[in-house]
Amino acid sequence: MSQSSDKSRRVLLPPDITPDHVLGLLEMLYSLGDNVDSMYIGDSLGESVETLPHAIDVAETLGLVRASGGNLQLTELGKKVVRGDPKTVRRELRRHVEKLEPLGELIRKLRERKSMSVEEFMEIIEKHYPGNSEEAAKNVLIWGAFLNLFKMDEDDEEVHLIH
Repeated sequence: MSQSSDKSRRVLLPPDITPDHVLGLLEMLYSLGDNVDSMYIGDSLGESVETLPHAIDVAETLGLVRASGGNLQLTELGKKVVRGDPKTVRRELRRHVEKLEPLGELIRKLRERKSMSVEEFMEIIEKHYPGNSEEAAKNVLIWGAFLNLFKMDEDDEEVHLIH
């Protein structure tokens, strides 16, 4: 795949990978230095064998890390995020999060209309995660709230654009 297509590719957000997984990965890479073997990171983080590759995929999609020959490197954006205050972290991640589906689709629709019904939100989630929509919906809402992009209202009837 060419680099230009890497930048535009969209990836399905794994239903169990939270912002904490991605930020934890970045912090570990930052503390260990440049060009770290991904197996060493898994041991250091204590993440399950299933979780770490997904966190790496998300971090790569967001442009935060680069994988090469089994080693991981923080990109300049990754370094900026790991050194940043919470406001900087959110701002930088918001710039790239549309590469993760269904976050991208939800953000595009919410920017058009400012809100959507929970039913419509769940239809989008179910389209991307057939058979696993409940866990995925919670995780997508975690990402939306963490990035200060969207949230569900108090009555659990609508999802509203925040930013």
